[in-house]
Amino acid sequence: VPANIAEAWKERSYPKMFVSKIIDAAGEAGETEVWLDIATDTAYMSIEKYQELWDGYDEVNRMLYGMVEKPEKFCPKSIKDK
Repeated sequence: VPANIAEAWKERSYPKMFVSKIIDAAGEAGETEVWLDIATDTAYMSIEKYQELWDGYDEVNRMLYGMVEKPEKFCPKSIKDK
């Protein structure tokens, strides 16, 4: 997720590219959900730890989709207005 966000930041001069990379980051975050489920289903981690990590995942996901919904908050004005 952080690597995709870094790529998005480098592409912020191009809002569509920025959004695409943020969506990639959200996809990676979705993979995290699967790994959390597997770790819990196999008793590798406790339900308490699962919930703690899930809450963090949920917060990250909300932030990512907020960036997708309002890329203008993150993209330079001089470029996006072209």
